[in-house]
Amino acid sequence: MLLEIFTVWLGLFSIGFTFLPMYMVLDWRKRGTADGFSSVNFVLPMLVQSFWLRHGFMTNDQTNIIINSINLVFFAFYVSAFAYYQPKRKYLIGQIVAALLAIKLAFSYVDTHDADSINDAMGSMAAGAQIFSLKRAISMGTTEYIPAGFQFAIFTLILQWLLFGILHGNQFIAISNAAGLLVNIATLALYFFYPPLTWTVPIFNIPPQNKDAKKVE
Repeated sequence: MLLEIFTVWLGLFSIGFTFLPMYMVLDWRKRGTADGFSSVNFVLPMLVQSFWLRHGFMTNDQTNIIINSINLVFFAFYVSAFAYYQPKRKYLIGQIVAALLAIKLAFSYVDTHDADSINDAMGSMAAGAQIFSLKRAISMGTTEYIPAGFQFAIFTLILQWLLFGILHGNQFIAISNAAGLLVNIATLALYFFYPPLTWTVPIFNIPPQNKDAKKVE
C-alpha cells in the first residue's frame, strides 16, 4: 500500500517537475534571447524520455508511460521556445537530427535481441542514455546559467527515483539515478568553485562574483 502511494506521489512530483523549465522560458522572454543557455539541456532529455517511454510500453509500466509521454510534450515546447529566442539555430537543428538518428539506431539495435533479453536491452539503453545526458561541462568559468532552484529540485527528484528503483527492484532505474545523483552533487559543488556572476546561490548563500549584485536565484 505504501509503495503504491509512493509511486503515485513520485508520478505527480515528476510531472510537476516538468514545469520548472518554464521559468527559463520566461527569462528568455524577459531578456529577449536564449543566449547563454544550451539546447542540449532540452534535446538530450527528450532522447532519454523516448528510451524510457519505449521501455515502459515494452514492460507495460504505466508510470513510465504517463510520465515520459507528458515530458516529451512539454520538452518539445521548450525546444520550440528555445528555437524562437535563439537566432542561431544550426546547432539546435544538428542536435535534433542527431537525437533522431540515435533513437532510430538504438531501437534497431534493441530489436535484434530475442524475446528473453529485449526488455533488458531497452532498459540498459535507457539507463545509459540517462547517465550520458547528465554529464555537464563548465567552460565559461561561472554557474550564472545553471539555476540553483532547478538543481536543488533535480536532487530531490533523482533521490526519489533512486529509492523507487531500489524498492521496485528495477536495476536500470536504480543505477541510472545513482549515477545521476553523483553528477547532480558534483554540479551543486560547482557553485563553490564557479559562483554566479549576478545572483546569490540560495541555501548555500554563496555571493555572486559581482559583489554589487543582490539578486537571489
